[in-house]
Amino acid sequence: MNTQLAKIKKAVAFINKQTKNFTPDLALITGSGLGNSIPKLDKQIVVQYAKIPGFLRSTVPGHSGNLLFGIYKGRKIVVMQGRFHYYEGHPMKDLAISIRTLFLLGVKKLVVSAAVGSLDPKLTPGSICVLNDHINFMANNPLINNYDPVFGPRFFDLSKVYTKSLREITLAACKKVNIKAKEGTYFAVTGPNFETPAEIRAFKTLGATVVGMSVVPEVLVAAQCGLEVLGLACVTNLASGIAKEKLSHAQTIAETKKIEGKFRKLLEIILPKL
Repeated sequence: MNTQLAKIKKAVAFINKQTKNFTPDLALITGSGLGNSIPKLDKQIVVQYAKIPGFLRSTVPGHSGNLLFGIYKGRKIVVMQGRFHYYEGHPMKDLAISIRTLFLLGVKKLVVSAAVGSLDPKLTPGSICVLNDHINFMANNPLINNYDPVFGPRFFDLSKVYTKSLREITLAACKKVNIKAKEGTYFAVTGPNFETPAEIRAFKTLGATVVGMSVVPEVLVAAQCGLEVLGLACVTNLASGIAKEKLSHAQTIAETKKIEGKFRKLLEIILPKL
């Protein structure tokens, strides 16, 4: 048995015991500062990451480190209230553990949200970039030396990794709650530093719309498992060289707090429809 598979099966068994075999079909990962934007779930059960055997722990402010299980308007949902990042020092292949755990719990669709910097001056803080593609500039992949047929084929297609129908539902909902939104490409870097102005100019030339330090590892694992994916990149700042102010994580958290209410309203509309 693959070492990671054995670890994941222990995590799944523990979670099933805590939730009495609750079987979610939709998962949501909340980005930096967005943990409190989750709609109120009925019959909510909280499972702390720290108590799950073999699960990683989040060390970044704005990521509280809980799995929330519950029902929203008839939909059985699990929320990752905080994620794991490569820059925290986790081995890249260990970033597959959480998504593979969700898959074995029964999840079929994944919503990933994240705080990002915008390379488009018109996509200002408070806007959402609904992802239609990504560029992996992390020079690594969580699936390297981490194959198990339980989680899908070794080689798989990414031409439609972000599901079109889910994007369309979300863009329509953004109009209803008055959030500026457009589709675009996520550019993934390792962090933890913010990018230089020269890097941002290069990324823009390569086709990037927004830049961030997460999302792509999770999406790659989800795609291998055959999950439908929706990516919601919440703009907290204009990228380096475009922004006039100095960038900081504190600014990221402050800006997500401003959009928290509208983002919750967006989730309230789309989660039952996805």
